[in-house]
Amino acid sequence: MMRAVFGPLSGMALMLWAASAAANIPAAFFACEGAGHGDACTLPGPEYGNCVRDTLCEDDPDTEVDECLLCVDPCWSGLAPGTYCVRFDGTDGICEPQANCTPDPEKSFEQCNRCVVGEVARTEPQDACAAAPGRAGSRVVIGLVWLALLGVGVRQWRRGDPGET
Repeated sequence: MMRAVFGPLSGMALMLWAASAAANIPAAFFACEGAGHGDACTLPGPEYGNCVRDTLCEDDPDTEVDECLLCVDPCWSGLAPGTYCVRFDGTDGICEPQANCTPDPEKSFEQCNRCVVGEVARTEPQDACAAAPGRAGSRVVIGLVWLALLGVGVRQWRRGDPGET
């Protein structure tokens, strides 16, 4: 008897819990709060994208947030095909037009140019180009400063305290 009552009740409780969890996913416009068109954004997950203004959308003037600025695929912000982008999972990608894609007529931005796995075509350096030192050069300087400080410390330690004798 108890099993016949408890089974359906636990199933209903699980469905209510799952429905409330799905309802708590924030809308894509909250990730762009305070940002502008083309700015990077992060959705829960984390999922990475760019803020894109949907010009067919009408923003509700009674709310603080702009409901028409959405965090979507970075290539939808107007990046050209073949351009570097950060995929939703945070890995490097490239914008690529999608075959057999039908854009949503209720959205004003390009939805058939998507950030996919790939690398941007690189060019070989020309004769006049040279690599500039990046962070590696600053690491050497920081290492030398620490080494100098260590040397001063060892020197002071070897001198000893003048009041010891």
